[in-house]
Amino acid sequence: MRTLEREDLPFLHEHRNRPDVRRSLGRVHPQNREKLDPDFEGYMANAVNLLACVDGDPVGFVALFDWDESSGRAELAYWVAPDHQGNGYGTEATELAVEYAFDERRCHRLVAGAHETNDASRALLETLGFREEGRQRQHVFVDGEYVDTVLYGLLANEWRN
Repeated sequence: MRTLEREDLPFLHEHRNRPDVRRSLGRVHPQNREKLDPDFEGYMANAVNLLACVDGDPVGFVALFDWDESSGRAELAYWVAPDHQGNGYGTEATELAVEYAFDERRCHRLVAGAHETNDASRALLETLGFREEGRQRQHVFVDGEYVDTVLYGLLANEWRN
């Protein structure tokens, strides 16, 4: 794992624009490369953005964002490049990000969401101890149909136990 740097933006651009990754993120439209620069300086600067790497090469992305320091809450998002899925990289990287949030940032609660149809993402969250807390019905339009977003939460004391 390492932090996302400006020189990593081409990796982010390439994979976030892949239809198989973009759909799981709830993104309908591709994003041009120039849009990433202001994002990198803007909202991404206020997040913890990490790359999962194998032999120094990025294979996935994990972010902790929307920090609410007064409540001790943050949101978690992640993806793994399709060519590297199924190797445990997403679980390992996400676990490290959760550990960082709770142990180093004194986060009290993490939240995450996954499309109801994204079995791998939901299984990853449940493997790490996240609990389903609700759903947003027909929240996103994916592959020609409206899909629920399943909402998950994990408390620091649940993580430590």
